[in-house]
Amino acid sequence: MTLRKGEQLIPLPPKIFDTLLALVERKGEVVTKDQLMKALWPDSFVEESNLVQNVFVLRRTLGRASGNEEYIQTIPKRGYRISVPVEDLAALPDADAAAVIQPRIERTTRSFSWRLKWTAATGALGAAGFLIMLLFETRPARPTVASFIQLTRDGADKHGLSGPHGGPDGALATDGSRVYFTAGTQGSAHISQVSAAGGDTVNIPLPFNSAQLLDFSPVRSELLVAEFVDPAAETPLWAVSVPAGTARRVGRLSARDAAWSRDGHRIALVRGTELLLSDEYGTAQRKLADLPGLGWRPRWSPDDRLLRLTIVDPKHITTSIWEIAVDTGRARPLLPNWNTPAAACCGEWTADGKQYFFQATRGGKSEIWGLPSNRGVLGLFVKTLGAPQQITSGQMNSLAPVPSPDGRSLFVIGQQHRGELERYDAGSRRFIPYLGGIPADFIDFSRDGRWMTYVLLPEGTLWRSKIDGSERLQLTFPPGEAMVPHWSPDGRRIVFHTMGGGRHRQICIVSREGGQPEIVPGSTGAEMHPTWSPNGKALIYSDYPFFGASPNQVAVHTLDLRTRQVKTLPGSHGIFSPTWSPDGRYATALALDGQRIMIFDFQTQLWSELAKGWGIATWSADGHYVYYLRYGPQPAILRICIQDRRIQEVASLAGIHQAGRLAGIQFALAPDGSPVFLRDTGTEEIYSVNLQAR
Repeated sequence: MTLRKGEQLIPLPPKIFDTLLALVERKGEVVTKDQLMKALWPDSFVEESNLVQNVFVLRRTLGRASGNEEYIQTIPKRGYRISVPVEDLAALPDADAAAVIQPRIERTTRSFSWRLKWTAATGALGAAGFLIMLLFETRPARPTVASFIQLTRDGADKHGLSGPHGGPDGALATDGSRVYFTAGTQGSAHISQVSAAGGDTVNIPLPFNSAQLLDFSPVRSELLVAEFVDPAAETPLWAVSVPAGTARRVGRLSARDAAWSRDGHRIALVRGTELLLSDEYGTAQRKLADLPGLGWRPRWSPDDRLLRLTIVDPKHITTSIWEIAVDTGRARPLLPNWNTPAAACCGEWTADGKQYFFQATRGGKSEIWGLPSNRGVLGLFVKTLGAPQQITSGQMNSLAPVPSPDGRSLFVIGQQHRGELERYDAGSRRFIPYLGGIPADFIDFSRDGRWMTYVLLPEGTLWRSKIDGSERLQLTFPPGEAMVPHWSPDGRRIVFHTMGGGRHRQICIVSREGGQPEIVPGSTGAEMHPTWSPNGKALIYSDYPFFGASPNQVAVHTLDLRTRQVKTLPGSHGIFSPTWSPDGRYATALALDGQRIMIFDFQTQLWSELAKGWGIATWSADGHYVYYLRYGPQPAILRICIQDRRIQEVASLAGIHQAGRLAGIQFALAPDGSPVFLRDTGTEEIYSVNLQAR
């Protein structure tokens, strides 16, 4: 049986076609989800999401009926049904069937009668050319999704540690029987594994915290792991044997990202905007190429002749995949102008090299795409044969693809972004929903305690309202995304940092009443985290770390909004993300060379270490305390008294995951002094995507 729309034959994967057939055979009756699951997968257990995926693909393929209604109607809490009349043509009388078919035959006969000689003359040549094309046509079959299987259910974060450093989500690795991944957050991340058939997550013991998985050795015996010790420095590389978990340093190598060659004798290293090659022992190193941006996720082709890696353009906040010839170091974009703005990353070849899978984001949604390595002869004439083909399509983001060794499955991170605003209640010693649990990131309160501003997720738009949630007003609109907004001391303006949408980063100021945001005079796009002086006449900010070729070359600056004069605070090199104290006496910031909260005294013009910790420091309204984060096995929000340097634990963060663009780094203080942050209520789990050729 086939599916046709007029004269057009519509191809469908077998399971998708079976789904349609099961609905059509019932002729408009409701077919429950259980009935469909049993009919489609009678001998196996699969997630209900596979059925949802099948219906989604059918709706997209069929389009809409003449009345603009969906062909397939969802019956809430029950199942699905065909919403248009269904007629069995095989049951029609012969005369009626002939009446339908005969006009087509007559028109066809008249149409071809005058072209018969021309067809005979050209048919032989056309057939010969077609046969020649077939002889040379080697285009691989297009992979499609047959089913999804959820492998993990541990609720742990799996996006890795490279995000705050300007990188993509963490990588996955597999030997076909197990899947390895990074689990946890800043300061307490580890390497975990799960069976390729699903089951319990098991942590691999390591001699250090803050680990991120980079790659798998060609013989599938060792994992290449980065130890994120210092946010400013390249990270030490370790080889971790599996399943034993024995760890060894790979020579004296350090890098932001790395990968073994397929023969196991070389390692590709990425350090900022440089791509280097090392031998397998980490002794001999040489630079292969200068990159057009920050490099991440290098991967070797099966024949070790090419390297493909993700390039982050920090100026325009875009990601793209580049290909580099190993023998010459020549670099070229893999898919120029394919996605605008560029948002592709994290690719992996299949073992046979016939397919290259990668992740791409369009309209804020990330999916997996496949790129055939060989377009064949027809691909020289039909561009679409060599174009990327979308593999996944669903409600979740699909990230970090890695194919199984046999190429029959893809393993991905399935991600659903959700967040709930919560406030710490000191009486019950727990976090409770705040303002109905709206998904508000980067919340900040006005000095008089009457107003608040925040960034709504996932849109990234800036809003303001009263602290009870009333009088809400949207202040910015896509495609730009707002970050770290702060109220002016008089509560009339908000300064914020905007990024994304293929545009430069900029410091902007917008009125509380709305209107067009104004770019701060002198803003070059290299600044981050602007906050006000107590009198509202100046801003303090820093250069952006991590995103440049020389991340150590950052400092703290002040900008006089009247004279536009910029001054660099003495001794501030290697310090970033400053915040002015309410009385103007001090400024706090973070040191790049370790987890240290620094404080600057404007009277003495000197910096000193205030506390060991991390996260954007937050001042209490009276200026007596500075709040910050403690990472590690016992994460918590701490505060330190400026006068006597006494440290108190305010709230434990054990078992709590933060959401947002700077998850695990930023939080706020409500007018009553209680910590407020966006709690992660979404999911990040590992899925197996079973493929079939079409």
